[in-house]
Amino acid sequence: MADEQFSTALRELGFEPQGRDRYGGVVWVASVNTHLQFQLHEDGDGVVVTWRFDLGEFLLLRGWQIGAGETSFQELYPQSDVRVAARIDAVEAELRRVLSTLHLDLGDPTL
Repeated sequence: MADEQFSTALRELGFEPQGRDRYGGVVWVASVNTHLQFQLHEDGDGVVVTWRFDLGEFLLLRGWQIGAGETSFQELYPQSDVRVAARIDAVEAELRRVLSTLHLDLGDPTL
């Protein structure tokens, strides 16, 4: 379980505890905006970082669609979650890394 200093730092980053996972670790959740959410799962002396982006709703609000337009199951996830040390600097670095990879210019000719 995270120490009090780490828990306080997570709260300062916008994370809130949302219960426990099946292994007993605390699950922390932070919404970056209405579409992007980060989750942290305590795992021994580290945390597992994952995220989800509500792609279907994001596109719908812009008048776009994927396939037949079903939005409820169109979520973007990482292929693999990342385990980092239970230190706030490690968590912040992983959040920055993920956010930097989510920038996409659809008009970029190198795509």
